[in-house]
Amino acid sequence: MEMETKVTVHDAMTSKVVTVGPKISVTEAAILMNQIKVGSLVVKSNSEPEGLITESDIIRKVVSKNLKASDITIGQIMTKNLISIEPGRELNEAARLMAKNSIRRLPVVNGGALVGILTSTDVMAVSPELTEILVENARITENQVGYPTGDRPVPGTCEACGNFEDYLDEVDGKYLCEECKEDLEGE
Repeated sequence: MEMETKVTVHDAMTSKVVTVGPKISVTEAAILMNQIKVGSLVVKSNSEPEGLITESDIIRKVVSKNLKASDITIGQIMTKNLISIEPGRELNEAARLMAKNSIRRLPVVNGGALVGILTSTDVMAVSPELTEILVENARITENQVGYPTGDRPVPGTCEACGNFEDYLDEVDGKYLCEECKEDLEGE
């Protein structure tokens, strides 16, 4: 009798989550993100996460409005009312939750305490077969927010060579890495 093993959120999540308080400035957050090379920070005052700040938040809510980043706290611009998941849940459930809510980062909470973070990159690295769920979500989100198809690169598995890449471009309805895109365009 074969025993079926399920991949859980705990198997894929990052346990060492970088957290900050809501009162630090956007400048301080950006410096920290750059120093430790992460794209987001979880905001918390106690054990439970209360918000999330991403590079995209900084660009859309501060830089694009020409606001002074040192005068704004991350508590003012962070994403609130976070959707989270428990570490024992199945990874495919997490991928569907992320796709359904158009999010790429999912705080992992156990008994109200932050124990990790799960990113779309984590999901794809541990369970490549779930890539299609996340790639399809990227296509849907791209069309919903007004980006012309193919103008915004997304992470995922190249549909031509099968390699995981941080940036894929849509070409003729397929997501391709730069090398496969050049090969196709060179024909």
